[in-house]
Amino acid sequence: MPALNTSKILDQTLPFFRHLTQSKEMIVICFIIVIIGIIIVPLPSGVLDFLLSISIALSILIILLTLYVDKATEFSAFPTVLLIVTLYRLALNVATTRMILSEGHNGPEAVSSIVGAFGNFVVGGNYVIGVIVFTILVIVNLIVITNGSTRVTEVRARFTLDAMPGKQMAIDADLNAGLINQEEAQNRRDALAQEADFYGTMDGASKFVKGDAIASIIITIVNIIGGFLIGVFQHGLTAKQSAETFTILTIGDGLVGQIPALIVATATGIITTRAAKSSQTNFAGDIITQITNNAKILVIVGFILILFALVPGLPISLGFVGIFFLGVAWLTSREDVTSLFSTIEKWLGKKIDSQSSTASDKQSQKTETDIAQHKAQKPHKTDEEIKKEEEASLNEALKIDTLEIHLGFQLIRLADVKQNGDLLERIRGMRKKIAAEYGFLLPQVRIKDNLSLSPDHYRILLRGGQIGEGNVMPDKYLAMNTGGIGSPIEGIPTKEPAFGLDALWIDAKDRENAIIQGYVIVEPSTIITTHMTELIKQYAEEFITKDEVKMLMTRHAKDYPVIISEAEKIPMSTIRYVLRELLHEQIPIKDIPTILESITDTYPILRDDLDAMVEQVRSRLSLTITDTFVSEDGTLKIFTLSLGSEQFLVNKLKEQPGGKTFILSTDNIEKLVNTIRQEADRVRKSIVPIILVDYKIRRPLTKLLESFKTNVVVLSNAEIDAHTPFEVIGTLHIDFT
Repeated sequence: MPALNTSKILDQTLPFFRHLTQSKEMIVICFIIVIIGIIIVPLPSGVLDFLLSISIALSILIILLTLYVDKATEFSAFPTVLLIVTLYRLALNVATTRMILSEGHNGPEAVSSIVGAFGNFVVGGNYVIGVIVFTILVIVNLIVITNGSTRVTEVRARFTLDAMPGKQMAIDADLNAGLINQEEAQNRRDALAQEADFYGTMDGASKFVKGDAIASIIITIVNIIGGFLIGVFQHGLTAKQSAETFTILTIGDGLVGQIPALIVATATGIITTRAAKSSQTNFAGDIITQITNNAKILVIVGFILILFALVPGLPISLGFVGIFFLGVAWLTSREDVTSLFSTIEKWLGKKIDSQSSTASDKQSQKTETDIAQHKAQKPHKTDEEIKKEEEASLNEALKIDTLEIHLGFQLIRLADVKQNGDLLERIRGMRKKIAAEYGFLLPQVRIKDNLSLSPDHYRILLRGGQIGEGNVMPDKYLAMNTGGIGSPIEGIPTKEPAFGLDALWIDAKDRENAIIQGYVIVEPSTIITTHMTELIKQYAEEFITKDEVKMLMTRHAKDYPVIISEAEKIPMSTIRYVLRELLHEQIPIKDIPTILESITDTYPILRDDLDAMVEQVRSRLSLTITDTFVSEDGTLKIFTLSLGSEQFLVNKLKEQPGGKTFILSTDNIEKLVNTIRQEADRVRKSIVPIILVDYKIRRPLTKLLESFKTNVVVLSNAEIDAHTPFEVIGTLHIDFT
């Protein structure tokens, strides 16, 4: 029968405890209720020990959390936690005070085992030592740690609040410039507000720690005086017995409360004094990294301590600590070739090889003599010849190549024909491909060796400015599991530089196996030329200079003399603008006769509206545009806007100094961009996302999406070839308000 009652009780209580553990807010509520209960209800000795142990554990937990969070705002609940823990500790002070004054005359065991242990073991049972230790802890906590933390928090809160308007303006500027999207801007604003709230609340919460330290002093003094009087006048103890008993218990209680308070105060100082920037490592790791980052300083400290150890009268332990510092310096500087230890190793190596180097020195001296004699035999250059050489050298230095590739020294062999390098041949093939697909001739690509780069690094420059870079292992192949069906193979994980795809660097011996497993294998030279091809497509308009326009027209003058003669009457800047705008949206300009004919036909009417002229040219190039974006099955797959959404945008179209644009609220812009971006990302892996809209809003919508870094092709009805089949894969409805 009792077993049945026990089982029934468990069945009734277990769901309650399960619900309690799953409900986080209930845990906090129960903790607050426990704090109130500690203050009101007298507690037995065992329960009090358990609660004091929780206080110590909480303080250790808090300081570890402050060490391991990446940035202070990740522990945004810290000010509230500080208040609750301080209240909990003060409630325990009330409970222990009640026990000391009521049960202290019966011995430490009647009060609390933890309090007795701290009063006897920690201070050796000597209440004078206990008073001194407690006083030191209070002074350190109140004057050093708490006072400093409070001041730092006040300054941090003031500077954070003062900097908020400037940071808000910087976020708005980045958003308006298109450097970030609306979502990223909102995330930055939320982070900024969270930081301001955190340091604002920390400014007040730090006062809890300071008040706790002051309260500990008052409570200790009251307990000592009150316990002494109670022991003498109520329990008949002698003055010595009463002072000894109640002072040790009070000091033990003070230490039990003051040590967690000191730990929590230290945690407060850590979280307020740390840097605001987010790092990839935790705060504890950053401390060790920054302290041991300069091996030279560690070496100096080690030598100083060793010198002190050699002084008569000073302990030899200084020498052991100095050796430890030297060991740490050696461990942290092994990879640095310029470190002191590397220099010593080089010097020893030179001494060992000094005999063998003597013969080579003699040989080099002989060689230098021969060179000097050879120079003496050379005819003396005239001043005019020297001047011409200097001018040629300066002209070469001032010359800017349109397109350059800088190679690290390990990649130079890829461009060396003598070492079977095929980079030059692949670049020639790339230039032919660009000319055939886009209709303009790419300038010569200059290849340079750049010893300042990493050995396996390359950079691609356009008129001296870097537009791309990457790393290539010249002795390996790049394997990409594009279909996702290949079995795992061994290799070095990397990212394909042109498209950012996951890939592996594999050895030549594993190439055949990777092909069998379904991987796409790419050679090092192909990686570089593919990356360059994609960058040229992105920056294609930059290659259309006035000289290039003139060459394009000259190239077609023989076959289309009338069109070219009429086009020569149009300003070169107008033709160049149209060609650049077409390439900007990845429309090939290989049909130059149609482009020039369209320009000459529309120029008399649209000379003052070049954007409208571009739209007219695009309508004439419908076959080219359709062929550019058609799918592999010959079908043009498109999205459309719902009739209501499209009409709304047409009504919001206004003429502005920079051209036609939409007058939309921030909320409507966000809805429009997010809807298009989500649908485009859904189909991007299989097809090019294309949106078909009314010709009136095609260009403004394109500019809007570009400003938000949304890579979507926007076409109008007039740009679709009538004979090409198309498929509407979705209709986008935007809930404008």
